[in-house]
Amino acid sequence: MSNRSPFAFSDDNKRYHSYSYYLRHRFGQRAERVSLDIGAGCPNRCGECGSGGCIFCPSGREPLGRFTGIAPDELARRFAEGREKVARKNKSGLYIAYFQSGSNTFGDIGAFRQAFETALSFEGVVGLSVATRPDCLPDEAVDMLAELSQKTELTVELGLQTVHDSTAALCGRGHSFAAFREGFGKLKSRGIRVGVHIINGLPRETPEMMLETASTLAALRPDMVKIHMLYVEEGTAIAEMYRRQELRLMTCEEYVSVVCSQIERMPPETVIARLTGDGDRSKLLAPLWSRDKIRVLNSIDKQLLSRGSFQGAVL
Repeated sequence: MSNRSPFAFSDDNKRYHSYSYYLRHRFGQRAERVSLDIGAGCPNRCGECGSGGCIFCPSGREPLGRFTGIAPDELARRFAEGREKVARKNKSGLYIAYFQSGSNTFGDIGAFRQAFETALSFEGVVGLSVATRPDCLPDEAVDMLAELSQKTELTVELGLQTVHDSTAALCGRGHSFAAFREGFGKLKSRGIRVGVHIINGLPRETPEMMLETASTLAALRPDMVKIHMLYVEEGTAIAEMYRRQELRLMTCEEYVSVVCSQIERMPPETVIARLTGDGDRSKLLAPLWSRDKIRVLNSIDKQLLSRGSFQGAVL
C-alpha cells in the first residue's frame, strides 16, 4: 500500500485523523494512555436511572453507587500498574491518564477533582481523558472540568452508541439522544474537548441507521470519535439474546464497509481514536473476527484506498 495519503491530517498511509497523529502533533512525540479504574459507579447499574446496566455490560459486575474518593497512594499504585502495561510501546515517557471505568462525574465532584489533580502530578502525565455519561454532568461537574481544561490536555468521553432512541431503549441505555445533546452542549459551551463513543451492529439496527448515527454526530463536530462493533461477552444480557438467535451480528466485511462510510462523513478535524473494539478474549463469544484487530484496521485502510476516499470526503 502506498504511504502517500491525500488526507491533510496524516503523515503516513492513514486516510483518517488518527489519535496517534493527533498526540504526536500535540506533544511533539508519542504519548500513551494509561487506563484507570478508581471505582466510579454508574446510575444505570445502581438504580438511579436503571439497574443491571446496558445489555452489553457484564451483569455480574458490582453495582457501585456514587463515587466518594480514592486514596492518593492507591491511585498512584494503580497508575504504576497501568503504566507497566504500556511501557514497551512508549519510550517517550509521556502519558494520558484515562479514567475509563464507570461514570467519572457520578458522585462527589470534589473527590473526582482530587483524583484528577493527583493523576496530573504523576511523572510523565501530560493530560487526562475522563469517561462519563451525558446525563451525569451537573453544573458543578462542568465547572470543575472547565477549570481542568484550562490547565491541561483534557478530553471528556461520552457514551452515545446510537442516535436512535428506540435502539437506546432496547439496549437499556437509560438516557435519550436529547439528553446526550444537552450534556454534549454543556461541555462544548465551556470550551471542553469532547469525545463520543458509538457502536455498530446494535440489535435491529440497519447499516442505514448506523450511517445516520455517524452523520448526526458529525453535524455536532465532536473533537474525537471512537467506533467499535457490538461484541458478545459471556455474562451479559446480549449473550442470552445471541444464544436465542435473536441477534444478527455483522460480518467483518459489513463492518468495514460501514466504518469506511462513517469515516467519510466525519469532519476532517475530528480525531478518530478507535475503529475496532477489544473484547475480553476470555469471555468473548462473538464475533470471533474481532480478535484480529490488525486485519480489521488493514481492511479499513485498503477499502478507503480502493474507494479513493478519506475522512470528510462526503460531507
